[in-house]
Amino acid sequence: MTENACRHEYVKIYQRKLKGIERRLVATRAYLPVGFKMGDFQHLGEGSYCFCSKCRARLYPKRTQAEKAQARLALAQGKLQAEELAEEVAAEALVEVAAITKETTETIHVEELELESVDVQDIEAEGVKLADDEETCNLLDEDI
Repeated sequence: MTENACRHEYVKIYQRKLKGIERRLVATRAYLPVGFKMGDFQHLGEGSYCFCSKCRARLYPKRTQAEKAQARLALAQGKLQAEELAEEVAAEALVEVAAITKETTETIHVEELELESVDVQDIEAEGVKLADDEETCNLLDEDI
């Protein structure tokens, strides 16, 4: 079976339209008669596009192979620059983290805790003080 070539009868035309404050692309469906030529797209402004609805081929503006290659090259260069920029940012971040880590390790001083023995009498004496404080608090609550 041989596939029939698309005749590009039904197309979508994308044009920039002023909607509110911003400009955006608006799609319009159209039917192209058999004798339609590229010169008939002259009324479309810059930034307008036309694609076939069936095969999705780009009908306007037509790009040559050189333009397609140039676009691919520009895209590849953009990606390469983005990767280099990301690597530089990552390297700077690592340097900053290393500097912060160095500062924090230099400024931390750990002192040893001294062990003190506690007798039962000391604990009971603290308990008596706490009991006195509770009575004072209860008296203050009653006054309010």
